[in-house]
Amino acid sequence: MNPDIDIELNAASLSQAIEFSRTNHSAQLVVMQAGATIVDTSFDPSPVDVFAVQKGILSILIGIAEEKYLLEPCDAINHHLAPEWTNLSPWTEASLTIETLLAMTTGMDDELNELGIVGESWRYNNTAYNSLKKILSMHTGMTLNELSAEWLFGPLDMNETRWVGRAQLLPDGTPMTGLTSTAADLAKLGQLVLNNGEHNGNNIVPSHYLKQMTAPGSKENPAWGYCWWNNNQAHHRRPFSEHEIIEGAILPQVPADLVATRGLLENGLYIVPSLKLVVARTALPRASKDRRERFEQPFWELLLNTQEN
Repeated sequence: MNPDIDIELNAASLSQAIEFSRTNHSAQLVVMQAGATIVDTSFDPSPVDVFAVQKGILSILIGIAEEKYLLEPCDAINHHLAPEWTNLSPWTEASLTIETLLAMTTGMDDELNELGIVGESWRYNNTAYNSLKKILSMHTGMTLNELSAEWLFGPLDMNETRWVGRAQLLPDGTPMTGLTSTAADLAKLGQLVLNNGEHNGNNIVPSHYLKQMTAPGSKENPAWGYCWWNNNQAHHRRPFSEHEIIEGAILPQVPADLVATRGLLENGLYIVPSLKLVVARTALPRASKDRRERFEQPFWELLLNTQEN
């Protein structure tokens, strides 16, 4: 164990965290510290739909696109998509930017009708978010899988990760896309974030974008940035329960510098720079996609040995 690391993940805590993962519908679990893999467990090796973890990956693709001078977060969406792609008034629609879609401050419902204030009201909007995928493909002439493989999945050897079509349709009739991956692949992405966007001596994503990506994206939900969560805010809101203000950090037992991308069934990728720690967990598909927290909090208590005796 690196002596510069403040907390030691001892064998007992690791064993308890692995067993808890096994008995709580996990597909895979990977834990890396100081660049070394200390847990790599597959209860089921097959890639699974990681749900909203995809948003963190798409956000990184946006950062790469910015570095390629294809777009900027401040760009108006109407500079990329034809006007009247929403049901907002023309002047309100004109205020939508790539940043407001990433920060989930679109001021719209899922049918792209007005619901709140653009740039202020935080609401999880999958419909608007998916427009970012269309913008990336338009500017590159590549499919989402092709550009992801060229920019990110290929360089990181994320060989088990790919975008897949879903049954749900967007308002324009095109299918929504999900992302299938493994914990091992997600951990590679986590190591990239931990290394400030560098991989094997190459800069994959600019460090300034990673900092912007994990900073507060709105006053209503400062724990959410550009599709990534941070752990250093006094309150937060949850997807689909936006009206409820929850006091405290998303994971109060974990150091405040944690950043994460998290999905349904508590699929998640977590990076804790102060501990040089990357944790990736994927979940087995279940008939009931219960959104109540059952895995994340107790898992971290076991891993960091912070549970009450």
